[in-house]
Amino acid sequence: MEILLYGVLGLVAVVALLSALAPTRVAYTEEITVDAPLKDVYDDIRLQEHLMRWSAWPKETKSTCTVEGKDGETGAKTVFFTKGKRVGHQEVVNLKENEEVVLTLVGPGPPHKPKLTFELRAKGKDRTHVLAHFVNELPRPFNAIWKFAGLSKWTRDMHRKDLAGLKAFSEPPHRDINGDVVGRPPTGTNPYEHKKRSV
Repeated sequence: MEILLYGVLGLVAVVALLSALAPTRVAYTEEITVDAPLKDVYDDIRLQEHLMRWSAWPKETKSTCTVEGKDGETGAKTVFFTKGKRVGHQEVVNLKENEEVVLTLVGPGPPHKPKLTFELRAKGKDRTHVLAHFVNELPRPFNAIWKFAGLSKWTRDMHRKDLAGLKAFSEPPHRDINGDVVGRPPTGTNPYEHKKRSV
């Protein structure tokens, strides 16, 4: 019993130390230039029906999605499902027409507050520079888990994949995350769209 107690105390001390060493705030910016008009790129981010097709998250996390609320407006949500069970959502919380789209994520796991802001800048008539600013606040001791489990690196890699997906989707011939040509506006079946079960 005494050995078990010392083991638990040792584990608590290690977690406390790692938590003290790990940041409670993660922030970075990724960017890409898209050969497409500013308005098209803005629409491809704010319209969740479009975003589902180019975002790496559904494919990588084996999720399906559906849109709740009025698509393309503040309050619209992309709801994620795993094996038919709702596991969280991404919400459009702020829009500045042709300038900015702000998304927040609510999901399983430790309490945290991730926010992703897409900032758009026109680079001529048919070119758009996209900056993706990611910020996440993590309370202790969950910050240690996030850091030392490699979730910061994984999330950043996912955002890089997202920007590559956005570029492929917005530029002709308009490919989805699987590399299939879907056109503009996108046609054909969205493989990540959540199908409601018939009763």
